[in-house]
Amino acid sequence: MRTKRGIGREREDMERIGRSIIITVRFVAAMLLVAVLSPVRDAPGTTNSAFLTMLSALDGELSLVIWKSRYMVTLYKGQTPLKTYRAVFGRGYPEGDKERTGDRRTPEGEFYICSMNHSTRFYKFLGLSYPSLRHAGQGLRRGIITAGEFAAIAQALQERRQPSWETRLGGAVGIHGRMIEDPAAHAARQNWTDGCIALANADMDELFSLASIGMPVSIVP
Repeated sequence: MRTKRGIGREREDMERIGRSIIITVRFVAAMLLVAVLSPVRDAPGTTNSAFLTMLSALDGELSLVIWKSRYMVTLYKGQTPLKTYRAVFGRGYPEGDKERTGDRRTPEGEFYICSMNHSTRFYKFLGLSYPSLRHAGQGLRRGIITAGEFAAIAQALQERRQPSWETRLGGAVGIHGRMIEDPAAHAARQNWTDGCIALANADMDELFSLASIGMPVSIVP
């Protein structure tokens, strides 16, 4: 015959077992949810098919907004933000906007993608239309470039071509991957470039597959 004490112990044991079962069920459910929501990584250089389907359903053109203070690059379709990538910048940050070659600053303003190529050193490279007309105008007033160089830059920008990267304003500023010979260089918020915007190579694969010549790029402080 069971005593009251024995019955109480049985109830306590049953309660402990019940709590263990609930905890286990919740853990398994959480793991299943993570598995369902976690994106499956596509092959390098490709973009998730569901993401592409969403892109096709939205109006507007693709563009990029680069936030220097937030260390991120955001992809937009029209006015809709789609995806954000972590980025790092020039070693001259946070000294401000780029003014001339060698200052290692990432420029600020409105640009467009003017070249796309694979790079033996920086993986993949999206060249930006720096110097902009504003940078060229400032450079002319300060005597950094000549009137002829200013006119050539203005003409290239009007025709949506690559402006000269050979003046004292500098050039060859773009969005690229990590240095292949130094994959550890892309540590979080460790600015290491000479003025470019650097992304992880996997993010650069996706962005490169979506980018096109003429794609607008805004860089803000």
